Amino acid sequence: MLFWILTGLSVLGLFSQRYGLQPLTLALILRSIYHLGIGNTLILLGSLNLINKIVFVVSFVGNNGTFIMGYKAMVMDVEFNYHLAYVLTSTLGLFVHELFYSILLFDLIYREETLFNVIKSVTRNGRSILLTALLALILVYLFSIVGFLCLKEDFIMEVDPLAQIAAAPQQDEASQDFMNSCSTDGVSCTAETQEVAAAEEEEADSERACDTLLMCIVTVLNHGLRNGGGVGDVLRKPSKNEPLFAARVVYDLLFYFIVIIIVLNLIFGVIIDTFADLRSEKQKKEEVLKTTCFICGLERDKFDNKTVSFEEHIKLEHNIWNYLYFIVLVREKNKTDYTGPESYVAHMIKNNNLDWFPRMQAMSLVITDGDGEQNEMRMLQDKLSSTMKVVTTLTTQLTELKEQMTEQRKRRQRMGFVDVQAGGSAALPPSAAGGNHQMYKS
Repeated sequence: MLFWILTGLSVLGLFSQRYGLQPLTLALILRSIYHLGIGNTLILLGSLNLINKIVFVVSFVGNNGTFIMGYKAMVMDVEFNYHLAYVLTSTLGLFVHELFYSILLFDLIYREETLFNVIKSVTRNGRSILLTALLALILVYLFSIVGFLCLKEDFIMEVDPLAQIAAAPQQDEASQDFMNSCSTDGVSCTAETQEVAAAEEEEADSERACDTLLMCIVTVLNHGLRNGGGVGDVLRKPSKNEPLFAARVVYDLLFYFIVIIIVLNLIFGVIIDTFADLRSEKQKKEEVLKTTCFICGLERDKFDNKTVSFEEHIKLEHNIWNYLYFIVLVREKNKTDYTGPESYVAHMIKNNNLDWFPRMQAMSLVITDGDGEQNEMRMLQDKLSSTMKVVTTLTTQLTELKEQMTEQRKRRQRMGFVDVQAGGSAALPPSAAGGNHQMYKS
């Protein structure tokens, strides 16, 4: 039933062109387990995995030129060593024991970036973590010395010894004590034996853990760092009437505040901050890939209100896989068959020069910008023509206005001159007239 369900899911996945092979592979594995058994299926899958990995390593070495770089480069190449260890583990799982296949589960960390960041959060600031851990060891050593010198009697641990180990010595000691302490009276012998047995049982449930400095260091390091309250949680509970009660309280509090709260939280803080930084870097990288073209570096807002959208640009114009295919073509093609652009790109790739990438440029934006400039030029020309017509009209009207004002001024001057002459003749006396003067003389 599971086989046919997964087969149907794989068929549906093949129609959608995504996630079709995974259900089919799982269905075939389940079918093989049902018919061949788990052991034979594991051998079959291990053989296929080993062959696939060997082919991959050979291809990896050929593409990177690992053997050409020399043995030192091969040893220092972490990725090559990882794949080589993968092949070795697969071989051990196939020919030695199947439990070696469990080591291959760590390949999930290598493939998944989130899990890989968890490992990098520890290794990225490894020096800081190691120095802080060294500080913790120094403090544990100092507290161990204080406990060994002053609080040796408080290091009494409750233990659960194995029955086979603890039974034989106790029986020997009990029989020896019974033979030495028994009297002729059977009742007193039985009572003493019961008391001795109870005392030995109490002693067997507890041990002194600080008789030597080494045992003190091991006890403080083991129980002190693993308990939430420090080493005071596992030591003997003192009475308030004891003379070293105050010293014991100070000892427990100092260990709790210095080692548990400060030093261990420093280590955890470094790891958590590093993981947060890696996560923010990953989110920032994903955001850049979503909003910026990987090839040209143009952002999404540059394609707003354009004929080509950003999605069409990164899918058709600057498809990252097309550039990768072109690089592979240039590397695999014979140099004598190069065209002019291919020779130029091959030379750039050899020199690790990326100037052949269209940085901050796109054909769609160039065409769109050119059309926009032409439209703007036409609009400017139309505006200039209309402005020239308006200026010509205004100039004509201004000329006509000047002519009208000139004619009016001349008309006014003529009228003023006539008025002046008429007024002057009316103001003269009769003797000033010629006729009256002649009449006066005669």
